[in-house]
Amino acid sequence: MKEYFGWLVRHEKLVASTTLALTVALGVQMKFCTARVGPQAEAPPGQSREVPAAAQPSSVNGVAGKWEMTVEKRKGGSQTWTLTLEQSGESLKGVINSEGGDLPVAGSVKGQTINLSARRHGVTVEFPATLDGDTMTGTMRALTVTRQWRAKRM
Repeated sequence: MKEYFGWLVRHEKLVASTTLALTVALGVQMKFCTARVGPQAEAPPGQSREVPAAAQPSSVNGVAGKWEMTVEKRKGGSQTWTLTLEQSGESLKGVINSEGGDLPVAGSVKGQTINLSARRHGVTVEFPATLDGDTMTGTMRALTVTRQWRAKRM
């Protein structure tokens, strides 16, 4: 036990700075990760929630173009961003323009399912969505933060 205590004393600055960093990280998580989202619908074991391709509306019109994206805020209300997408087959790439700057995105579209993602400051931000005509709805996810979002074709 004495050797452990001795190590802590010799590395006091390291222990203190690590403790401070972890405390700040916990504070940030508590401040920005308080939104609660209902449980995602799960398929019963052994059953798939995928809709057969023949039953899915085709994305003949595609999703390329400009979309007005509304994202919920943590404490209520929403913010509006612009999503611009290019489509090549099932591949998507584009950019989200927001007050925080431009965020390049990439992903795919298969039937009604859209998967977009981006990386900012080493963190992956996911924008999975469901397409219904000229509307996309989904849940933005980054670390433990989730926000509902909706986009309408402009």
